[in-house]
Parts: sequence; structure tokens; C-alpha cells
Amino acid sequence: MSTPEVITPAAGMPLPEASGTVGPAPEGGGDWRNHIFFFWFSIFGIVATTLGVVLSVYFYQAAQIKPLLTFGVHPLKTELQRPDFDKELGFIYKGKPIESESITSVQVSIWNAGTRSIRDSDVLDPFRLVMPDGSAILSVRAKKTSRPISGFEILGNQEDYKSGICRLKWRILEPGDGAVIQIIYAGGARRDPTLNGAVEGQRNGIVVEQYDLTLDRTTILPSRISWARLGWSLFLIAVAVLLVLIARRIYARTDAAKQLAKETAAAEKHLAELRKRTVRPPPVFWALFACALLFAFGALALLLHLGSPPGPPFGW
Repeated sequence: MSTPEVITPAAGMPLPEASGTVGPAPEGGGDWRNHIFFFWFSIFGIVATTLGVVLSVYFYQAAQIKPLLTFGVHPLKTELQRPDFDKELGFIYKGKPIESESITSVQVSIWNAGTRSIRDSDVLDPFRLVMPDGSAILSVRAKKTSRPISGFEILGNQEDYKSGICRLKWRILEPGDGAVIQIIYAGGARRDPTLNGAVEGQRNGIVVEQYDLTLDRTTILPSRISWARLGWSLFLIAVAVLLVLIARRIYARTDAAKQLAKETAAAEKHLAELRKRTVRPPPVFWALFACALLFAFGALALLLHLGSPPGPPFGW
């Protein structure tokens, strides 16, 4: 039997490591969980989750089935008589001269802007038009109705007219149905008539549309922008800014961008020439930048979009 050979290290040389020890990891290796793919996957996951939350809330709101009785007063009123008019001009109502110093003609509109019909049985408090300052009503007529089948009626009660009240009723107002009413009352045009009443399923009360004679598509009216729309717009802007910051950080972490920054810092005398150099960003930079632009334009569209022109859908 041969004797095993004993290796004696030379002076100054270290002993070899034991076979069971773990040496340093080879260059280029590492945990698979640190792969760059999972970083991009997390970024796109955040974007997709954000979009999913926004779209789910939007479609949930759009799918709500509820009534939305809306009331609007046409901004153009006709003052048939004013205190500064010629006193020789006068109006006679039912054979008697009108003693009021002001007489105004105004058009109001009532319609269902919701997604559920409003039947007469849904009315919790009967609807009535109330003139400003309790001015007496001289004349009321339904100038236009969306459909005769809705059964829209004006309950002409002279006692109510003297108190400045006009009661209304209908058989059914389906989405988009309503009427335009012309009223002549013995009062000024500074204040608008109001609509009082309550309907089941509309706990926040009647929606009152505001109008502006200077309204155009390039004008943003604070009264036309709801707090919910403003909140979603700010949220989309915040997401857009976040995506731009992430894209810039990704761009700065590329080897080409780092090299360019080092060269710029080391060569101050060539700063003007170095600024003219460009580094082609990676595709993911353009993808995130495009998403940021999409969010920004979406927020701008929410702010500028006024929907259909103000007023009843069947026109004045």
C-alpha cells in the first residue's frame, strides 16, 4: 500500500481553502429576483393598477341608474316694463292695468338628465315654480315639450299665481324628456325663478344649471366643473408627473447617460459641445413618457370638456 502524498506549502504561501467553503460568486451572477425584468414588471404593474382603479370608478359611476331632474333658466330675459321706461306705456291684464313697475318674460326648462325614469308616483314633494320676491304670475304656457306622451301639465291656479307659484305635474319623464315653460310675471329680472320639490332617488336635490352668455369651448367655467371632475384631473396630473420622474430616473441610470455625465463633469471646457450630444433612450423610457402624456392630456380633456351645450337636450 502506498503512502499518501503530503503537500507542504512553501514558505509565505497560504494554505488552500477547504473543499466545503463557498467562494465569491462569479461576476455577472446574482439572485434571479434582482433581474431587471422584474423591475420593469413592477413599474408596468403600478401603471396598470392605477389605470384599472380609475377605469373601474369611472365605469361604476357611469353605470349608476338614477334620476337627475335638472332645472335651468334661460339667461336672456325680456323686460317688458321697467321703472325707467316711459310711463305712458302700460299693460292691461284681464281688463285691468298692471300696477307693477316691472314686468319680465323668462323661459325655464325642466328635464330628466339621469338614467332612470321619473314617474308621478316617484314625486315625494309636488314640484312648483316660485317667482322671485313672490311676484305675481301673469301668464304661463308650455312652449315646448320633448314628447306629448310624458303628460307634462301646468296646473293653472289663479290663487297660486297671485302668490307667484306655478304647480307642475307629469305622467312620466324618461331620460331626456322635459319641457320649456315661458313665464310672464310682475317683477324684475335681476333674480331667477326657482323650482321646489323632491323626487325619490335624488337625495341631493334638483340640479340647477348655470349659464353664461360668453360661454364658448375655450372658456372654463368654475360652475361647470364639479369637484369630482377636478379631483380626477388632479389625480391624473399627479400620475403623469410620477411617470415622468420614473422615466427620467431610468434614463439617468443607463450606462450611456452615466458616461455622458462623467464626460460633462470632467470636460468643462467642452461643455458647449457635450450639450449637443444626445443619448438614445431605451424603449421603456418612451413607453413611460407616452403614458405620462396620455394622463396629462386626459386631465386636460376632463377640464376642458363641457359635454353637450348647456340647456335641455331638446333645445330651447
